[in-house]
Amino acid sequence: MEPQDQLTSLNRGYIFKDATYIGLPPAGLIPPDCGPDGFVSLLKGIDGMFSLAARRGDYTLAAVDRVRSHPLFYAVRDGQLLLDSDAFALRTRLGNPGPDDKALREFLITGFCTFGDTLVEGLRQLEAGKCLIWHQPTQRLEIREYFRYTRVYEEADLSLRALDRIHERVFGRLIDSLGGRPVLIPLSGGHDSRLVAVMLKRLGYSNVSCFTYRGLHHGECEVARKVARFLNYPWHLVELTRGMLHQSFNSRQMRDFFRFSTHLSSSPFIHDWLPVRILKERGVVPEDAVVIPGHSGDFLEGNYLPQVFEDKVEFSRDNLLRALFDARFNFWKCPDELRLRFFGPRIAGNLRIPEQMSAETAASFFDEWSWAHHQANFIINSLRVYEFFGHTWRLPLWDLELVEFWRRVPLPLRLHRHLYKKYVQAFQPLGVGVYKGFSLERRIRNAWLRKQYGDVTDPRYGRFLDYRDRNAYLNTRVESLLEPNICYPDFVNGQLPLLQVSINALQALVMIREFFGRTASRNEA
Repeated sequence: MEPQDQLTSLNRGYIFKDATYIGLPPAGLIPPDCGPDGFVSLLKGIDGMFSLAARRGDYTLAAVDRVRSHPLFYAVRDGQLLLDSDAFALRTRLGNPGPDDKALREFLITGFCTFGDTLVEGLRQLEAGKCLIWHQPTQRLEIREYFRYTRVYEEADLSLRALDRIHERVFGRLIDSLGGRPVLIPLSGGHDSRLVAVMLKRLGYSNVSCFTYRGLHHGECEVARKVARFLNYPWHLVELTRGMLHQSFNSRQMRDFFRFSTHLSSSPFIHDWLPVRILKERGVVPEDAVVIPGHSGDFLEGNYLPQVFEDKVEFSRDNLLRALFDARFNFWKCPDELRLRFFGPRIAGNLRIPEQMSAETAASFFDEWSWAHHQANFIINSLRVYEFFGHTWRLPLWDLELVEFWRRVPLPLRLHRHLYKKYVQAFQPLGVGVYKGFSLERRIRNAWLRKQYGDVTDPRYGRFLDYRDRNAYLNTRVESLLEPNICYPDFVNGQLPLLQVSINALQALVMIREFFGRTASRNEA
């Protein structure tokens, strides 16, 4: 087993117990006589964003929170449990095993690994809402679930007033946890970060500033500026160019961030990385600032549910899997029959999906997979940006009371965020509309350009291509990002120009090259 002091070092994050902020999980949180059942009961009774690990008697106990905000990784070798928050360090202890082909295929089409996999054979991750129990005398490893995001079918007060009272309590708890420290809000033109800013203002927390970065959506920045001005919060704009994106993405500091953030299981979510670095260089972010993004209101409120859940009353298992594939297994074009063969049985088996179901039940399965994998392994993983630059963070929209409210909201009220939009009209009348995206004329023009040349209007491709060489920018192909010692799945088309491939797909290829390419092998040696 791991030494006790190393296990204690894995206690990270913050905890609420009985709605009271405790902060960093204390060493005595897990009672001395705690066994497996008591550990599960304890986890069900606390809230917050944390990882926990302790030895109690013959047991090693470990857990991550309900969204895996502080990842833990484990392996069993020679009858011993290896447990760490650093997947790369654990891989080294295992002798640097190579990639898991099944996980690699999934990572390349989604940007993350699922169901406890990592990209490395024999190296596992603890999934959201689960805990690990290791019994040393019998060398028995057990993974238990203490939370699962599924639809709850029971009576509840779903009124707008009830939701507003929940918001007041959630943000009251958030303020209690801040201790008066300055807050930095990544403010977009959408709903979620706006909710954070509005509620802090409403509850009298004034030590707040906001930032927005301009790259692709100029209109979103204008909306964010108006919201910050309406709330009388300082607002910082960061302008991004292709040249800046190219230089930062190919810097040594970014390589350090790849190792810091990806955990051999998630493609890095780097949109905020350069803006935060620039703000730090400007000296406008206090060292003790707490970053509060709007994750993941859009998920809870139903914005992630595709149109098919409104169009169909009944679903077959394959209908549901295709909806999931279209939404999340879409980095590359891959025929449905191949996606069903590659990924379908595993998803259906782990989620226990029936052959036929109602739209409400199908949406619950869709949410469950999205919560456990897309949210936990990709969206929430964006928090590593703030940690990298030395900042703590909070996720008020994952407060358990708010989560339990949305789990009880029926499908019709979540489709198109129907209930939440009614709430905004009633309780957030800012007079500043939500950003809706490009105009129809602009969308038609961009679609024509994409068909002719690829995404030439998106400056984020500057991460991979030097914009000063026009010919190379338009014609560099995917094969330039491939490593000869990696066996890529057939759906990775090396002949496509980079500009015709998803940004996230290219970033996943870069990660694989960093982790398992020839340069990575030399660095490990």
